[in-house]
Amino acid sequence: MVALFSCSVCSANRIPGNHSDQFALLEFKAALHDPLGVLDSWNTTIHFCQWYGVACGKRHQRVTSLDLQSQKLGGIISPSIGNLTFLRVLNLQNNSFHLRIPPEVGHLYRLRVLLFNNNSLDGPIPPSLSRCFNLITLCVHVNMLEGNLPAELSSLSKLKELRLDMNALSGPIPSSYGNLSSLEDLRASRNELVGMIPDTLGSLQNLKVLALGDNNFVGTIPVSIFNISSLEVLDVAKNHLVGSLPSDLGFTLPTLQFLSLAVNHFTGPIPKSLSNLSDLSLFNINLNNFTGEVPSFQKMNELRAMAIGDNHLGGRQVGDLNFLCTLTNSTKLEILQFKVNKFEGNIPECISNLSITLQLFSSCDNMISGGLPGTIGNLINLELFEVVGNNISGNIPSEIGNLARLKQLDLSLNEFSEEIPHTVGNLSMLTYLNLASNSLQGAIPSSLSKCRSLLLLDLADNKLSGAIPPEIMEISSLSIYADFSGNNLTGKLPLEVGNLKNLGALYLEENRISGEIPGNLGSCIMMEILYMQDNLFEGSIPSSLSNLKGIQELNLSKNMLYGQIPKFLEDLNLTSLGLAFNEFEGAVPTGGVFRNASATSLIGNKDLCGGLAEFRLPKCNTEEPRRVGTMSVVRIIIISSVSGLLGLLLILVLLYILWCRRQSKTTASEFSRDGLLKVSYQSLLKATNGFSSINLIGSGSFGSVFRGVFDWNQTVVAVMVLNLMRYGAAKSFISECKALRNIRHRNLVKVITACSGTDYQGNDFKALIYEFMVNGSLDRWLHPVVEMIETEEEAPRQLNLLQRLNITIDVASALDYLHNHFDVPIVHCDLKPSNVLLDDEMTAHVGDFGLVRFLSAEATRELIADPSSSIGVKGSIGYIAPEYGAGGEVSTHGDVYSYGILVLEMFTGKRPTDEMFTDGLNLHSFAIAALPEQVSQVVDPFLLQESQGVESSQNSVRARRHSNRLQKVQECLVSIIRLGVLCSSESPGDRMNIADVATALRVIHKELLEN
Repeated sequence: MVALFSCSVCSANRIPGNHSDQFALLEFKAALHDPLGVLDSWNTTIHFCQWYGVACGKRHQRVTSLDLQSQKLGGIISPSIGNLTFLRVLNLQNNSFHLRIPPEVGHLYRLRVLLFNNNSLDGPIPPSLSRCFNLITLCVHVNMLEGNLPAELSSLSKLKELRLDMNALSGPIPSSYGNLSSLEDLRASRNELVGMIPDTLGSLQNLKVLALGDNNFVGTIPVSIFNISSLEVLDVAKNHLVGSLPSDLGFTLPTLQFLSLAVNHFTGPIPKSLSNLSDLSLFNINLNNFTGEVPSFQKMNELRAMAIGDNHLGGRQVGDLNFLCTLTNSTKLEILQFKVNKFEGNIPECISNLSITLQLFSSCDNMISGGLPGTIGNLINLELFEVVGNNISGNIPSEIGNLARLKQLDLSLNEFSEEIPHTVGNLSMLTYLNLASNSLQGAIPSSLSKCRSLLLLDLADNKLSGAIPPEIMEISSLSIYADFSGNNLTGKLPLEVGNLKNLGALYLEENRISGEIPGNLGSCIMMEILYMQDNLFEGSIPSSLSNLKGIQELNLSKNMLYGQIPKFLEDLNLTSLGLAFNEFEGAVPTGGVFRNASATSLIGNKDLCGGLAEFRLPKCNTEEPRRVGTMSVVRIIIISSVSGLLGLLLILVLLYILWCRRQSKTTASEFSRDGLLKVSYQSLLKATNGFSSINLIGSGSFGSVFRGVFDWNQTVVAVMVLNLMRYGAAKSFISECKALRNIRHRNLVKVITACSGTDYQGNDFKALIYEFMVNGSLDRWLHPVVEMIETEEEAPRQLNLLQRLNITIDVASALDYLHNHFDVPIVHCDLKPSNVLLDDEMTAHVGDFGLVRFLSAEATRELIADPSSSIGVKGSIGYIAPEYGAGGEVSTHGDVYSYGILVLEMFTGKRPTDEMFTDGLNLHSFAIAALPEQVSQVVDPFLLQESQGVESSQNSVRARRHSNRLQKVQECLVSIIRLGVLCSSESPGDRMNIADVATALRVIHKELLEN
């Protein structure tokens, strides 16, 4: 029967020869997910040697090479691959394969090249690979592999390249790896390897690359390693290594090009013989305990990066910085970092002779004194210059304005004096300017307004005087913070402050700024911190501050403010409120932040009453005072006169309203001609109860969103009223609405219609009407506000594991549609939990297209022609891709970064702006440090409680099932956190494609449901 079947196949295909390879390939294909259809040619109509990616030998017509790299393939690697016994090259790199490497690969004894890198493979490395004794290249890096390194691999005597880096491998390096006599490249960085570096590795005399960084190795670097004269790369950074460097290092490793010892516990001096390494390109010893002087780098013509920060170098007072002059021959130098040491003395004039290729110069937290040489202006390609925390004095040289490429300038915590040079305004690419804590004098130069890319401006704690230039408040890119505190600034706060709509924090305290608080401050809808204490502000708190829905800290203490404390303050998300030492009067509100006496400061307002007992204020007198006597007649006359005037005013108002209604009827919506529902300003006003704060859902990038109900059909909708003060909002309104009309996807919020007309004051009015989402935003589910819970018995709402996973899939599907399935790629630009809305079935819908970008050629030309236009880069703090902050162009990679942060926030329960994320720690690094063993320590505790909710049982079968369930949940969480980490990688090129993300999440979802 078998013979008959085989013959029938031969006859049908009319192809002579051995068909075992064809069957193996078809089984391999059956286990794959092929979104691009690259394996469509794999069928019986043509010979398998002609299939895509397949190459055969001429003699036996057997498969000798299978190359399917970078084809977005998913699924598992079928064990049938082991039947391709003539295979010499197996290249599956840069795909999305998951689960384990099949042990059957060990059957491929002719195999020379095995490339499985850049996939999602997990489990251990099969020891059976040792039977592939002809292997020359074995690359399994950038996966999720775990377990110990197989000692059996030491038998691969022909192996030249072994790449194990960026996995979760554990245990020690087997000492038998010293038998890999042909090995030239050994990389095992970014794993969880432990123990000591084996001394036997010194036997690998052909070794050129040894990269063991970012593990948990202890002890010293074996002396034998320093005797491998062929070594070009030595990377042991981020371990727990101790000891000192041999004095003859520069002679025993003459070809060394890359030396990274950072983040260890090395001691002793930098060997003087290092100067002999003429090929050295990178020298990184950051964060160790090296001492003494820095030797000459005179011969290092190839040096590109020198990082010796966070040690104990210097301290001789004279000549500490002489090594800088020896770097003038390093014509390729790009990075020079020697911060946090004991260097003293002046910055030498010779820095003007450093290579113009220099991009980063960092000497923070030393004891450098003297002035800053004007010749710094010669380093025209500098992008970062920081000398924070030294004793540098004198003026800031005007030549600093020559550094046209500078993006970060930090001169804070020094002794600079005189005026800020107006040439700083020439630094048009500057994103970070910090001149705080010096003795700078004079006025703030208005030329700073030319720095149109600034994200952060810090001028605090100087002796600056005069008014804040209005032009400064027109730098709409300011988003992190602006700090003017601790100066002698006077005048009024410019009305232009309302232009800072993306600003996260504004510090004005300890100045002499006067006048009323501008109502325009209410336009700064992204504001989280506002400090205005210790000034001369007067008047009442403007009601427009009620628009600051994200405000957390507000301090208005020690001013001359008066009137009643507005009740809207209790509706804001405040965690700290300072109103002390003003002239407020009347009753203290009792809701919101006013419930917490320790978070609210009211002292020094003698006419306040009520509030919490902790405030120690008198009770309010609610009785109306009785007044009788000779003033009664006068009072009657006054009341009558006022009543008459009010009646006349009421008639005029009614007439005006009728006129406005007539006018609004003449304002036809452009979209009504296209078949959309026609709505007017009047109907929206009525639907939202006058845009009442009770119906306010939240604030988006372009305006405020209200809940509304249309009378004619009782449809509940969400109405986004655009803030037309925002630059570019009116200009892009019509074109964006037309585009949004054509976007249709179950995971995008549907735009029902639009309204374009005038309000009752004759002002332009534009609004978008969306489907209403009953369950609100994802942000409110992840971070429920206690005050919003209706009853004390009602527990905060929680999303379970499956719900969160469903939401991540929904959002990924929406982004996949925008990026890959529309006429032109669409970039959302503001993905965050508050812009993900949930309907009555908890299906997620991505909303708020106020910052959406269409990646057409026309949009690109507009961005180049006018970087400040509405197509410019925006976003929300914590979710903005790093390249945007550095001036990078809008791309789909930016959305993937925001999505990665959103995923990590969903499953850790921590915002990216959480106060724990300081000193270089962020949500991405917090998550990556936990992979894979410590994931349970960083995920939302509710998810673990949920997974452990099944009671244990004495029944062994039930207990085993429960144990398996817990293990599957843990594996699921590890996979999701890893996806979030990959999506939020710092480099755009390292991030996953959103289509691959969606596919991987569906696999996780399927496995979880099967469990």
